[in-house]
Amino acid sequence: MASSSSTRRHPPLRPSSTTNRTSRGVEKRVNTPALSNDINDDEYGIASGKQVPRSYLLKLIKRSHMNGILNLASRGLTEVPIEIFADEIVEDENQQRQKSKTPDFSQNDTETWWNRESLKTLDLSSNSLTTLPNEIETLNYLIVLNIQNNQLTSLPDAIRGLRALEKLVLSQNQLTILPDGLFYCSSLLTLNLSRNHLTKLSNKIGQLSYLQDLDLSENEFELFPKEIGFLTRLNKLTVAKNRLRALPHEFGGLYNLRSLDLSHNQLTQLPESMGDLINLEEIYANANRLTIFPCFNQCARLKEIHMADNQLTEINDNELESLLSLVSLNVRGNRIRNLPEQVALLPNLERLDVTNNDLADLPSKIALNKKIKNISMTGNPLGKIRKDVVRLGTESIMKFLRNRLTIDDGSASNNDPKTFDIPKTVETDDERKRRVYTEHHVVRSTGTFDFSHKNASTLTEESIELISKEKPSHVNLAKNKFTEMPIA
Repeated sequence: MASSSSTRRHPPLRPSSTTNRTSRGVEKRVNTPALSNDINDDEYGIASGKQVPRSYLLKLIKRSHMNGILNLASRGLTEVPIEIFADEIVEDENQQRQKSKTPDFSQNDTETWWNRESLKTLDLSSNSLTTLPNEIETLNYLIVLNIQNNQLTSLPDAIRGLRALEKLVLSQNQLTILPDGLFYCSSLLTLNLSRNHLTKLSNKIGQLSYLQDLDLSENEFELFPKEIGFLTRLNKLTVAKNRLRALPHEFGGLYNLRSLDLSHNQLTQLPESMGDLINLEEIYANANRLTIFPCFNQCARLKEIHMADNQLTEINDNELESLLSLVSLNVRGNRIRNLPEQVALLPNLERLDVTNNDLADLPSKIALNKKIKNISMTGNPLGKIRKDVVRLGTESIMKFLRNRLTIDDGSASNNDPKTFDIPKTVETDDERKRRVYTEHHVVRSTGTFDFSHKNASTLTEESIELISKEKPSHVNLAKNKFTEMPIA
């Protein structure tokens, strides 16, 4: 501890007028004012990045007493001006003002200490700071602290005094370790620790229970503690460009996560609990060592999957069947040999990138998906699709698949009718459930029930139930042996 708790005031309650509380009980700062001290640098001949005279710093500090905002970015600072803290240390327990640290602004100064605005936003970015003073703990009302692009090698444990702090930016420093005091900043909503040299994340990370945005990218993490799963309010997690080898099972506890970036790590697989991230909307896992495509079985809101440059060899139907919101699937630069039919049934899929894989073909039914706008598939050993078709782009590919699908349907009608009555294999319960789910999904997304070319004289009970439940606008019963209308 940098100083005795007896000399520090308890953190005050934040005014209700400056915060909003979300439906999940998270306090979010609104209408954050722009960083401005309302002083024109040009008038004083001050160049950005150059060290400024102390008298000029005092003018900036004095001006911050009017609006609670102090912008000292790119001021050539090598240490934090002690005058910043003078007006926050108002009284100790003996009600004695620490006047020795109070700057003398001017004899004509009519400003009085009791009507000064407490410092709420402090920007010290792009300077040459190597440390922060212990007095940082006295900024009891501070909400935003930006110290990015400095030369900090450590933080004082006294940072625990910033109980009102909601946003802390420490990116682009030289940090190798974090003090325990950081994890007592219990109001934090945004924490950016990117581009440092951190190797270990404390198990106290779970204490930051209000955290919504955490950026740990471009560090040297290999593992995360299981306590990371306690960050249940987290919306965005960025851990790209580390050395992560695995993620804990507790990762599935991040059920409010919407954006996850795991790119450029050393992950060989993702935990099964990944499927529990019910609010996940986008995942970036490019440039890892993944060999298995994860099962996002409860991720119905997932819109974007980016898993380029891994070692995937296949994608199974059951790994895609829940992805009803998927818009973009990027698996370029893998070793995938076959794409499942389920890809064609993704109702919102617009972009499919399978460039540089081992594909010989695409499912013909992709041509039936009217949402698809872009297919990238160069760099595959395509044996069933001509290279000139691929070279001409998406429209050419879709036309080729449609033509092939028409030919396939026509040839089906010439097959021996008996072949439709003989199942090739015995269907398991799981396979039947998956088939029924897929059939319902197709009817629901296309509005069409296609029972043509079945050589059937009656509808199956499953088909009747499907029509009754989904109520398709079009029913195709052509090329069958019905003697009467099978449905009313």
